[in-house]
Amino acid sequence: MKKNKIWILIMVIIACGFYRLLPHVSNITPIGAMALAGGMYFNKRILAFIIPIITLYASDLVLNNTIFAAPGSGFTWFSDYMLYVYGAFLLTVILGIMLRSKATASKIIGGTLVASLLFFLVTNIGSWASMPMYPKTMSGLWTALLAGVPFFRNTMMGNLIFIPAFVAFFEYYLKGNNIFSSEKNVALEQV
Repeated sequence: MKKNKIWILIMVIIACGFYRLLPHVSNITPIGAMALAGGMYFNKRILAFIIPIITLYASDLVLNNTIFAAPGSGFTWFSDYMLYVYGAFLLTVILGIMLRSKATASKIIGGTLVASLLFFLVTNIGSWASMPMYPKTMSGLWTALLAGVPFFRNTMMGNLIFIPAFVAFFEYYLKGNNIFSSEKNVALEQV
């Protein structure tokens, strides 16, 4: 793949990080799309993980030290919650790698739903395990999961908007494929 196509992929992923800094409905962001697209379209797996993670971290660094900063808290390099968010994010990159040679419309929609569910489960189970406000019982776990439902709905909506759009863009731009025209397997030309 030509280097300019690699840079287009990198720039789109970085634009996702900037999107998080703009006013938006909570959790309706393209971060799931950048993780899945990174896994699907970067030939070098290290780039598939590094570029989306660096982008997520850079936007978290800005958000945690501006919008979400507690007065007098000092500079925040890393927060405990980020372990679970990044873990879910890495699982989404792996899902993208698994979808790499199987990009059909139905599998992309299935991947979108799985990515949303992975994020919901990993982050809410992580909240239950690490936050003292949730008792370490099945009832506490259920409470943590229920508390995450509004965020899940928005994450799912964001993924349903951005993942198919990204895949369609990259398939068309990188390969000239229209994956929404048939259910045949598409062999992706990888970056």
